[in-house]
Amino acid sequence: MKIFSENINCKEFDKFSKRQKSFTVVKYSFSYLSDKDDEILIDEIIQKGEILAQKVNKGAASNSTYVRSLKTVKNNAIAGLLAEYIWKHYLNSNDIQVSETEFNDASNQIDLLIVDKDKTIEVRSSFPRNGIKFAVCHNRYEFDIIGPYSNNYKPNEIQKDFYVRVLYPFQSFLLIEKIKQNNFDVYLVGGATWEMICNNNIAIIKSFIPEDELNVERLSTKSNYRVVPYHNALDTIEIMELMKK
Repeated sequence: MKIFSENINCKEFDKFSKRQKSFTVVKYSFSYLSDKDDEILIDEIIQKGEILAQKVNKGAASNSTYVRSLKTVKNNAIAGLLAEYIWKHYLNSNDIQVSETEFNDASNQIDLLIVDKDKTIEVRSSFPRNGIKFAVCHNRYEFDIIGPYSNNYKPNEIQKDFYVRVLYPFQSFLLIEKIKQNNFDVYLVGGATWEMICNNNIAIIKSFIPEDELNVERLSTKSNYRVVPYHNALDTIEIMELMKK
């Protein structure tokens, strides 16, 4: 895999963008067909994703009405596990010791732990088919850093210390096809702190179905989340530097 930093100027992409500052993302580029290490890593993540999807949806495969949904959940699980892997790799490469936390059920999102600080990181992934700049910059359809369910939100109880994002610049159903090709690009795209999630001047409440949902039964059910729109979010370097402190 190869790693690149890219700087996005939102005003150049969309003059009406609400994002005032430039935004740095980090791109991981994998080459399944020509890099043996990438092939081994991706095959392992696909296998783990298939197991995870079954684990959190026991019995779903035997229910014909769930078969199609379970395929979606498998894609989401694979995307989530790869997202977790590259954030862990990136942070460890920047002298932040990070490990995975145990995944018990679909009500708990995939997490990382900053070992020496005992601080948690929630990793969420999505698929902006119009590209990374669109997701970060668009004046109307910008994406968000996803926080907790709003009905579980208690500002005096920290749920996660940091919330971070990975974006795949294509439609989700293309994941399995693209992941086994060369030049498969995945982007680390910033994040937010718990304090930002709590700040009503920064965060908003939005109703939607997350694209990384792992529970078949929830794929048809919208929920309210506290989110930080990208014009208020920290970029990838900024959130990484905060984790160091």
